[in-house]
Amino acid sequence: MGFLTVISETGMFHSAVLLQRDAGDDGRWYGFKPNVNKMPMWSGHVDRSDRTDFVNHYARFAVENPLLDDAEAVIERTYARGFYAIGVKDCVSLSADVAEACGLSVAIANFTPYGLLIYLKVNNAYTAFDTRPFPW
Repeated sequence: MGFLTVISETGMFHSAVLLQRDAGDDGRWYGFKPNVNKMPMWSGHVDRSDRTDFVNHYARFAVENPLLDDAEAVIERTYARGFYAIGVKDCVSLSADVAEACGLSVAIANFTPYGLLIYLKVNNAYTAFDTRPFPW
């Protein structure tokens, strides 16, 4: 049993996910950003940097490992060479698509990182929400 953690960041609005295969796994971070900083429409790339130091809010969900594999396939297929368009295909979209691939209930439209977290928390069973210290 693994875990999906969806975060919103401090400062600039941003969402990212952490996929862990088990509780002791450091996991893999994924976010989606434009290739040119602060450009609302530009070619994009998957950001793999550790976002732990930037977490403002988060929700963590227990997920079967094969679903985490499906989520990584979605990231590769949809975002690896994608075009970044805020509000259409952006960091929140990546987090929502990963959550859906992991079997979670996700809203049709997700506009803000924190809004996505609240929807996920209210409509899915979670293992942790905004507790400190972080469980990963």
